[in-house]
Amino acid sequence: MSYARWSNSCWYAFYNVNGCLSLWYSMDKTFDIPVEDVQEILDRDAPERVAAIMEIYACAESEAEEAIKYMEMFLEDYDPKDTEEYNREVKELMDKLNEGMKDES
Repeated sequence: MSYARWSNSCWYAFYNVNGCLSLWYSMDKTFDIPVEDVQEILDRDAPERVAAIMEIYACAESEAEEAIKYMEMFLEDYDPKDTEEYNREVKELMDKLNEGMKDES
């Protein structure tokens, strides 16, 4: 799920398949933030939240405030089962691939 795209924002923010928030500001600031870290930032007082984002991304205050909105949206959507399901599917695919490689030997 995408929360923002560079075409209409300075952020590209989306819920990635690893259960992290991908919060990208520029090509050299593309961070995938685990849910625990998102929660830790949002647990801070408002000025501390903004300061943390500004420090991580070297962005303007208004941009940090926008990023916090995407973090809040991500937490609303977050479901730990998504990561578990993804990992299970990857394991199943890898097992099938490995079996196929054994059959060819």
